[in-house]
Amino acid sequence: MKGITLITKGKNTCEALKKQLNDLLGDRVKIEGFYIDGNIKEGIFNDLVVISSNIIYEHAKQYLAHNCRVIIARRSINYHKIGKLLDIPPGTDALLVNDLTSTALETISLLEILGIDHINFFPYSPEIKDYPKLKLAVTPGELELVPDCVENVIDIKTRNIDFTTLVEILQELDLADKKANYLSARYLKDIIELIKETKKMADVNSRMNNQLQTIINTVHDGIIALDERKEISAFNPIAEGIFGVSRKELIGKKLNNVMVPKEVISVLENENIEKERFIKVNNRQVVINISPIKENNSVVGKVCTLKDVTEIQRLEEELRRKLRKQETYARYTFDDILGTSDLIKNTKELAKKISKSQSPILIQGESGTGKELFAQAIHNNSLRQRGPFVAVNFAALPESLLESELFGYDEGAFTGAKKGGMPGLFEQAHGGTIFLDEIGDAPQLFQVRLLRVLQEKQIRRIGGSKVIPIDVRVIAATNKDLKSLMKGGEFREDLYYRLNVLPLRIPPLRERRGDILDLAYAFYNDHFKRKPPMKASVFFGAISDHLLIYDWPGNIRELHNIVEYLCNVCPDKIPTPELLPGEFPGILKNGKAVYADLNRYKLEKNILIKIFESNKKGKPIGRRSISSELGLPEGKVRGIIEDMRTKGYIKVNRGKRGIEITEKGYGMINYYLPK
Repeated sequence: MKGITLITKGKNTCEALKKQLNDLLGDRVKIEGFYIDGNIKEGIFNDLVVISSNIIYEHAKQYLAHNCRVIIARRSINYHKIGKLLDIPPGTDALLVNDLTSTALETISLLEILGIDHINFFPYSPEIKDYPKLKLAVTPGELELVPDCVENVIDIKTRNIDFTTLVEILQELDLADKKANYLSARYLKDIIELIKETKKMADVNSRMNNQLQTIINTVHDGIIALDERKEISAFNPIAEGIFGVSRKELIGKKLNNVMVPKEVISVLENENIEKERFIKVNNRQVVINISPIKENNSVVGKVCTLKDVTEIQRLEEELRRKLRKQETYARYTFDDILGTSDLIKNTKELAKKISKSQSPILIQGESGTGKELFAQAIHNNSLRQRGPFVAVNFAALPESLLESELFGYDEGAFTGAKKGGMPGLFEQAHGGTIFLDEIGDAPQLFQVRLLRVLQEKQIRRIGGSKVIPIDVRVIAATNKDLKSLMKGGEFREDLYYRLNVLPLRIPPLRERRGDILDLAYAFYNDHFKRKPPMKASVFFGAISDHLLIYDWPGNIRELHNIVEYLCNVCPDKIPTPELLPGEFPGILKNGKAVYADLNRYKLEKNILIKIFESNKKGKPIGRRSISSELGLPEGKVRGIIEDMRTKGYIKVNRGKRGIEITEKGYGMINYYLPK
């Protein structure tokens, strides 16, 4: 069974929304709830996290596990509770009490949209210190927050999660099966209850009738209401579309005297009212739901809700398109780029600076260094962060599809072209960023057209005559040496200089060894969803030296794979060096142990620690002292010190100052000393 985690600010809202989700989805989904003011905890992870508002998301994101799937809920007024507000005399002043100022203002706006504009609302939340001391307050379920000055409180109950969010939740959890066909009918319960209540409210003024009619006319289901005389009292535009009959011809007429299909009349006249059933109307499959309207335990009418199955299918397709659009969403920020080494910190700082520009960026780095991660972080730190982020991998697209994918095509452009044509990726990236990954693999003929698009900032679809202007920021990336490709005539110089306005080099992992264990620890914790069987430093204790000395030709991607491999092979045991692949130094190869590189690394480690300890005490130290204290030949110590100086770990001074550790060397010391 899949799971949903609900996060709200307060306990009351959490319990109310959790009950709503349980009522609608509880037989298929396990639901848990957390609230910021109480039981929130670190490392929340589930199949889907639903957060009650954008502001609560800003408070909650620090508690979420990495790569959590999140939906920000849209909320609607509890319609059948707003009748309580109609008895309030026009012009009355009242506090609108909610947990946050923003949600109080949002609730006021929603009430005004529904026509509840005869009350002078003043927002109140615990964060507001200066507010009018009124005797009347209205609150959506936040009774405990009402200030002491209030004498009369009207509770309109917690705002519900709206229909579109519920359907989106089903789609995210891959539960858009038959239940989706009935979801809207079930969700209309509040509206149906509101219709029932109107049978008891003959003295309600025309404003209420207009509000009710607005609700009926704007829902996405067909609604037919019958009174006790079996006359049609409500018939909304969706029902008109389903039956092909105007409401003017039906309102006030008896059921048997109107042009409604016999199948519907049969269902409406049936005394044994069922929850849902399928009927055929004008060759269309319709889901129909009948509810009685009761007064003093007597049935005084019926409400029929109808959903065209083709509309459900259209809605599902629309949601699928929306999910596909989420592929244009950049998930990662600079906070997701891990590492404390000076090299990666300097690279991130440079990337942050150039992210604010509109100029093209060329990211160069070996495979697995995180070029797309940087591209997404740059987009999310740019002025285009609200726009789409579209990624194109030239190595993954066949040459025959490149133009149609990037520039789109018009209807009839070629055999198999979709009706209405299709926008290309450049059009989809309009207002945002397009990421041209593996640009070094772009075919030469295609490079010419790409250059023109970058220069002219407009495209023409295949088979089309219309020129379409585009506004995109281009980030390109490659793991190839473009200058060598230019010399060989494989890459155009003019395209290179068009792209290489803001160059950014991503360092390979071997140049930032101080980050290796940081990354390994993070991957380890992520694998176990932040609940590992032991501390990461303990898990990697026996192999940390092997990880630090290895050159990592596959970079961060290779390190991630190694960590995932070890987590699966020995999830609750400390891995030994023998579990590492044969290319790691110190591992058995062809039956013989190769220790040369590893032994030299250990000598370098011991010498650096000795220099660190001496520097810490304020005592100078030279190679002779190191040789003597460690019992090593002075010639070997001299060679190792020279290597360490070349790597930037130490600074060799003349005279009494001796050898000093650099900032880069201190970065390595963090991993050499016992934790």
